[in-house]
Amino acid sequence: MNRKTIPTWIPSYGILLLTLILAVLIVFIPEKSPLFLVFLCLNMFFCILNRKFFSCSVVMIVRSLMGLLFIFSGFTKGVDPLGTTYVIHDYLEAYNLPWLTGLSLAGSFLLNMIEFTIGFCLLFNVKFKWTVFVASLMMLFFTLTTWYDAVANPVPDCGCFGKAVVMTNWQTFYKNLVLDACILVLLFSIDRIPDRRPALFNGLIAGGAALLFLCFEYYNYRYLPVVNFLEWKEGVRLFPENPQPVQHFVIYRNKLTGETREYLLEDCPYADSAWGETWEFVDRRDVDPNPQTVNINIVDKIDDEDPGWDVTKDLLETDTYLFLVAAYDLQEANPDGMAKVAESVKRLRKAGYECCFLTSSTVKEAEEFKRKYGLEDFMFYYSDNTAIKAVIRSNPGIVLLRNAWVLRLWDWRRFPAPEEIDLAALSQEYGFEGSGVQ
Repeated sequence: MNRKTIPTWIPSYGILLLTLILAVLIVFIPEKSPLFLVFLCLNMFFCILNRKFFSCSVVMIVRSLMGLLFIFSGFTKGVDPLGTTYVIHDYLEAYNLPWLTGLSLAGSFLLNMIEFTIGFCLLFNVKFKWTVFVASLMMLFFTLTTWYDAVANPVPDCGCFGKAVVMTNWQTFYKNLVLDACILVLLFSIDRIPDRRPALFNGLIAGGAALLFLCFEYYNYRYLPVVNFLEWKEGVRLFPENPQPVQHFVIYRNKLTGETREYLLEDCPYADSAWGETWEFVDRRDVDPNPQTVNINIVDKIDDEDPGWDVTKDLLETDTYLFLVAAYDLQEANPDGMAKVAESVKRLRKAGYECCFLTSSTVKEAEEFKRKYGLEDFMFYYSDNTAIKAVIRSNPGIVLLRNAWVLRLWDWRRFPAPEEIDLAALSQEYGFEGSGVQ
């Protein structure tokens, strides 16, 4: 049977099915797999072989799926433009382009807007030829970039879907190879998709979608993400309520035979003197069976030479309402915001509530900040810059905590007056006993 006698829908749908299967398999292959790479490359090769025979229904399905994926990718980054800014900044640093880091924020807005607009235009068949051309250039750039990321690992998280879906660098590269196959389908069918709308009308639709999304991004940048994909979000408990005990293991080696054995710490035969003469300590490991829901290390320190005392659990699990002001950089924090927050926490303190600050600035900078805003009697705690940025996308921002529950998140612009915060309703909602006032 020659190629002309085979119905066009058979190879077309076969390639579509293979592409979908490969996309699903990405979830289960986090690291490098030469065999999987071969299948991904074969899939693109099949697209090239079948370039003249893709059925209209397959092209429509691929166009719609690509549109939805680009919309999702643009949305998950556009809802958190600061998060994308941090990723772009990391890339520019990794590629030794520090002189471009000042454009990270603008690049975030532009990239997210382009992705969303491409998705919108693909889904609704607006300016199809131009859209496929721009999408092809974007995919070429991303494929080359993520290939280098997978091989050299300069940035551990590319942030291709923001914090909504976190993928390894190899998974991101695999994902782009799958999308490349879909782009090939659209490229080879570019002259077969009719465009019956007037060019001006299509331009207005595409421009309107881009402008509305830019406004959406600005809202999320100015305030907080309308959909929070970060670990710290309202209604999340940062530590398990009934934690399982952490298991501690020690590893010993026989001095005579070289044999190694691992013991639970409490089962190790320390009291046996004969055993102690034969075996020597090698290593230890700890196994925490509890889910890790908070990735931050908060310390209390007295000067910049002091490594600090870990107070993470004690601070976050306090049985009182805690207003935690997070400002990852005190010098870069919005001055109006800091002045407003400083006055608010003073009023909260007078009302009997516990308030403290969390920053990655130096102790010296914190002391200067205290004197400037009259906060000498407030506690300042310290953590990593990146960890604080993952707490709240506002500098400064306020987090209300109690018993390790994240109750509320506010950017400084919308932090209410202390008397407007209904703590009684929160106590009822979360089943807290007592007022939580010191």
